[in-house]
Amino acid sequence: MGKLTITAYTDGDFSSECKPALELPVNPAKLKLGKGIRYAEDRQLGSLNGSNAYVRYRPETLSFECLLDMTHPTEENGEQRPVRDMVNAVEERLYDYNTESHRPSFVKVEHGDITFFGQLKTLETEYAQFDPDGVPLRAELKVTLTGYCSRKEEKRHFSKRSPDVSRLVTLKEGQTLAALCHEIYGDALLVGQVARFNNLNGYRNIPAGTEILLPMLRKS
Repeated sequence: MGKLTITAYTDGDFSSECKPALELPVNPAKLKLGKGIRYAEDRQLGSLNGSNAYVRYRPETLSFECLLDMTHPTEENGEQRPVRDMVNAVEERLYDYNTESHRPSFVKVEHGDITFFGQLKTLETEYAQFDPDGVPLRAELKVTLTGYCSRKEEKRHFSKRSPDVSRLVTLKEGQTLAALCHEIYGDALLVGQVARFNNLNGYRNIPAGTEILLPMLRKS
């Protein structure tokens, strides 16, 4: 199995590489992949266990830890990049501000048959053991990435116009709940069901910025 590599991109389509693949000198002992789903409870039904409506998938996460150790060189020629140089190279790809995209880079992590597309959530660096000049000889990196899917890619998997998928939308200025129901379901008369599902007192004069959960409904 090859070494874990980190590649940085300026765009969420992962087509414009800004930093070439960085190969970590030592593979992490383990990788942790996390997945989750967000549900919203239908409070009108009053079920003991609740009636949780699917809203959307939560972004996947990838976590790993890597020990960089200058006290035991691992390169074939007996040499190894200084710990601080390697930490800087990781930070350049995961953390540093990208002036072209005006944000930190998007990253691709590859290890064996795992390929993860995302962006940095947290990066912790713990230094241990220093030489007489105070130069660190060991560093432990703890990395957590959150998955990223571009709108273009998301639309390929989920149709936002489909009534078969519950989703959360934010009401825009001048937009009414009835108009939203007509747009999504093709029937403004479903406004009463949507209002009850969201525990609203009515469906008129709902302020802009209100989050509305649109459940799976069909016209009668």
